Amino acid sequence: MDPDVLKKAKRIAHVRKTSVSGLLEDLVRHASVRASKAGSSFTDQWAGKFRVRQPAKRDPRLQALKARYGLGN
Repeated sequence: MDPDVLKKAKRIAHVRKTSVSGLLEDLVRHASVRASKAGSSFTDQWAGKFRVRQPAKRDPRLQALKARYGLGN
């Protein structure tokens, strides 16, 4: 852990009369899990938003990847 963050965590824990572990436990206990509740995973958010670039010159690697994944020419 970053020493500055740890120092700050210790000060906060002291003020709240708890330990750093107690702070973390409280944070995790009250953390919201929005992604799983809303159903918006990384895949859901980004599916269909990427496009295959058109190369300026012949690119054998790109051609091989397009053939492998059925993306046409």
